[in-house]
Amino acid sequence: MLEMERMRRKPRAQTSKRQCHRCYGTGQTACRGCGGSGYAATSRDPTGQMQNSRCTACFGNKHTRCMACKGVGYME
Repeated sequence: MLEMERMRRKPRAQTSKRQCHRCYGTGQTACRGCGGSGYAATSRDPTGQMQNSRCTACFGNKHTRCMACKGVGYME
């Protein structure tokens, strides 16, 4: 009985996983908010100089999760 059932089953479609082209399989990319510097311009002081503070998108880590592969490193 089991042998007949095995013969009727359709073969599974093989899905190949490809390495992500944006993060090269690491799952991390440079932050878009600060450009990978860790600091973002927030305002200007009275003399006109830019005031920088820690980036709120990456919290100063300079990297964020890759949006193309959702941080996995591989695309289906």
